[in-house]
Amino acid sequence: MRACFVILLGAASTLVCAQSVTSVYNRDTHEAFRLKNMRVESTVVGPIVKTSTWLTYDNPYKALTEATLNFEMPGSAALGGFAYLYGDEYVRGRLMDKNKAWFIYTAITSRGRDPGIMEQWSPTTYHCQIFPIKMGRDLRIRLWSVGMLQPQEGTMNLPKPTAPRAVGYQATDPTLVEPIWTSRSVQSPPIVEQDGRYTVNLPSGVSAVAQKFKDGRIYVAGLIRTPQDNDGKKHRIVVKSAFYEPVNGDRGGADVTAKVQELIDRGDYAFNANNAVFGDPTPFKLKRLSMSFEIDGQPQTEIVPENTSVALIKNVAVGGNTTFFRLRQPKTVVMDPQTLAFSGWLLRNEGVAARFNGTRYAFKPKLIASGGDTARIWAQQMLATNRWQRAKDVLAFSMKYGVPSTATALLAVPEEEMKLFAEKEKEFQKMQAEQRKRELEVERQQRNWAGGRGGRQQNWTSSGGGDPEIRVTFHDAKSVDAILPDRRVLQLTAEGDVWGGNFEIPADALEGTYIVRVVATLRDGSRVERSWNYEVDRTPPHGKADILFIGSKPVLEVRSEKGLNEVAAFSTDGWKWILVEVRPGVYRVELPLGFNGSLTIVLKDRAGNKGQVQCSRPHS
Repeated sequence: MRACFVILLGAASTLVCAQSVTSVYNRDTHEAFRLKNMRVESTVVGPIVKTSTWLTYDNPYKALTEATLNFEMPGSAALGGFAYLYGDEYVRGRLMDKNKAWFIYTAITSRGRDPGIMEQWSPTTYHCQIFPIKMGRDLRIRLWSVGMLQPQEGTMNLPKPTAPRAVGYQATDPTLVEPIWTSRSVQSPPIVEQDGRYTVNLPSGVSAVAQKFKDGRIYVAGLIRTPQDNDGKKHRIVVKSAFYEPVNGDRGGADVTAKVQELIDRGDYAFNANNAVFGDPTPFKLKRLSMSFEIDGQPQTEIVPENTSVALIKNVAVGGNTTFFRLRQPKTVVMDPQTLAFSGWLLRNEGVAARFNGTRYAFKPKLIASGGDTARIWAQQMLATNRWQRAKDVLAFSMKYGVPSTATALLAVPEEEMKLFAEKEKEFQKMQAEQRKRELEVERQQRNWAGGRGGRQQNWTSSGGGDPEIRVTFHDAKSVDAILPDRRVLQLTAEGDVWGGNFEIPADALEGTYIVRVVATLRDGSRVERSWNYEVDRTPPHGKADILFIGSKPVLEVRSEKGLNEVAAFSTDGWKWILVEVRPGVYRVELPLGFNGSLTIVLKDRAGNKGQVQCSRPHS
């Protein structure tokens, strides 16, 4: 068995780009891993902060070891990328289609080589795997990101990073490491240390910078800061109750009232409802955060599912809706009652007007060197908040702006290994094409086209479109025509007494029942007519997934419509399981003992429509 360990990085929403490691341990032995070194470089440009972090962990293992790294980003920040060192070789992640990235990763790890992959689990949660760590060498990982300065007690801060102890399942490594931190200010006021905080005195109520992106647009990112609320006092938020509990109403869960109040008291008006923040009171179950609280004496409620961002401050009446003039497709993140982070784009750098907390602001963003930092901040908000209809649109948008999404992944593979993989990939694709050709021929030969009136006259009963195939048997026929629902006439060709042909169902055909008429002219001059119905189905199947325990065995159960063509579960490390329909509409498969990961379940109906269900990952 490969030795594995997990690194969990959680960043509080008020600590932009400052990673907070919660546990580092070997999954087999549960021993804590020791953080040896942490280097952080922060660059302030106007209101934005670019951060690069190197984490170095001791690797005492003499066998191949796989590293798994999970971390979170603040809601106003965007991930720039990741890299790692394999020995002395610097290997940087490249953004690509997630399915292709996992295919490459699995192919390479099966040969005991050394790729790294990072994917997004939610708009603020990321997952990374690296296999193997070079024996006798430390694990070194680099993360870089771009975000915003953070408000705290009336100032805009650049948080100083802290390095925590390495926490394992059974023990905590007592070693403490002082981070090596360097910071600088570029085209911004200097960073000043004040009462243990590192502050930047922004020049006015609005601070914004702009960059020209490769698409020709000017992307803007900035902060609006009002000195106080309209009533001259801070809003008071009191948490009455908060429970982190199963979404399906099962027993269990935890009272996290004190924890939520603690987050609010320290200025975290936005945070994530997940296990990194609240622990895992009910393993293997999808949870939710249910809260009851008051804002200035006004009762409020909030219920959000696991791994969803909570923004309490959106319930505060702070002078009406925020509006912008000239700034296109603006995106905003309320950081506290007085502070708003925003982003958007312009056709040219010009004056912008905004209204926040009842006050109107007019400003012109400061144009800095061309690049993708401001565009990345805006793109991250677009990916997190927009309703995307098609996965391919998410993929194209993510690739354009270089921002990871649920459709992409960052793959880090050494150059020599990629050359080897490219050769193997060509061989694999050739083998796949030949295999598919053989399968299609076998399927064609096995079809039962004969059978006369009581036999099967077609090889399909429903379709989502495309070119289904007609096969019908007529004895002693001279010609056979199929009259399609749109009155097109298709002349069928003969293979003995079997007549067949393909026709295309229009891509815009509505769902419903259609009739195909087949008219045969026999050799004696008589005519015989037959007809049948077929269904056009374009609705993807929907379902609900859960992980149950039958005895001590974890079982994945999916409830959906009955008679699906295939229900398959895919893990993040490339494993695939086919679920079996144990009773109408209920599909199950047994998972390996100790399974620890998230699952994507793909539902495919007989018309070829595909639906997708996410299953909350179990936690060790």
